[in-house]
Amino acid sequence: MPPKPTGILHPLKTHAEIRSSLQTVNVYILPIPAKTANEVIAALREVVPQHELQHLRRLSKPAYIPASIAANLPPTQFPPEQSMLYIMVCQADRAPVQQIANIVAKTSPFQRKHGRPITPRPQVSIITVPANMPTSPEQSEEWTKKYWPTVYKRGNPFGPHPSLVENAAAKLTRASEYMAMARKVAREVADAGVGHACGAVIVNPDSGDVIAAAGDARLRNVEGRAWCNPLDHAVLRLVEMVAQKRLERGISVAPDNQIAALTETEAVFLNSNTMETLEGREEMKDKDKEKDHDKESAGYLCHNMQVYLTHEPCVMCSMALLHSRVGIVVFEHRMAKTGALFGDVGQGLGHGLFWRPDLNWKYLTWQWKENDGGTASEVPDDIHA
Repeated sequence: MPPKPTGILHPLKTHAEIRSSLQTVNVYILPIPAKTANEVIAALREVVPQHELQHLRRLSKPAYIPASIAANLPPTQFPPEQSMLYIMVCQADRAPVQQIANIVAKTSPFQRKHGRPITPRPQVSIITVPANMPTSPEQSEEWTKKYWPTVYKRGNPFGPHPSLVENAAAKLTRASEYMAMARKVAREVADAGVGHACGAVIVNPDSGDVIAAAGDARLRNVEGRAWCNPLDHAVLRLVEMVAQKRLERGISVAPDNQIAALTETEAVFLNSNTMETLEGREEMKDKDKEKDHDKESAGYLCHNMQVYLTHEPCVMCSMALLHSRVGIVVFEHRMAKTGALFGDVGQGLGHGLFWRPDLNWKYLTWQWKENDGGTASEVPDDIHA
């Protein structure tokens, strides 16, 4: 049984998710007697055949309209004892406000009646609402309080489906262990003076075996060379180690450029037989070669493997993970100036490279946060991890 986790996994929002949450539209709303809702909706089909914004309630009781919105609405012209609803008509660019008022004015609530002191007029107001569906229950609740009663339909057109994220996270029971190992190899390369305190670990998702562990090595001076290699990031060295272990198993990997272990932890896994744990997994794939997903996995070094990092990877390393076809990435420290996985433009580069529709592969990503707050990163925030 795995030990109790020492931290929590926080799934990253995709670039499209964040952009969608910022997009709003103006809509018409107006108060109507509750018992005439069907009549008014039928009349409005002349302009709006069906409700456009399915994530927003078509009808709302006044009590459920956010206080900030209600404060700017005119008082209704109906008697106080009249049960009222507010109807969302359509987006404001669909028709002029006067056309909406004229259509509604023909319905029974707005007709002159004997004994009625005044004849109500349609009071059309314009409010701003979210243009896209919410991607989480929390976001739905937030929008309900801020804009208009919102419905969450458990889906995400802008990123991985919530059930996919939840099921994958439930299987990451040893994340604490792997993160501790990534921190260990990061500490080793930093103490040895060969690189920044950045570490990476790659895991076979089926067996849980660690395939390789690598630290940053861009400060290392190689004998016979008067300069350090700026490309020796932890992620790139990790992928090279997987390639080297595959090469030793007889798999053709180019270029044939052997990599050496620089620390004790790196040596343990580089010299181990953990690569053999992929044998059965890949033999099963060979039996089903004709399947599309197996064709896609052919030739990729890290297909569906899990990667644990001390720091959010830079653009180069994020794309290296994508091209290696990893399945899951977990990192601890955010690199706001150089990291390429967060999709929030306002708080970093905003690339969100782990899940973009314009790229030919996607992988699930979480940020790991220790329960006790963890330790601060030793790596300067302008370093490309």
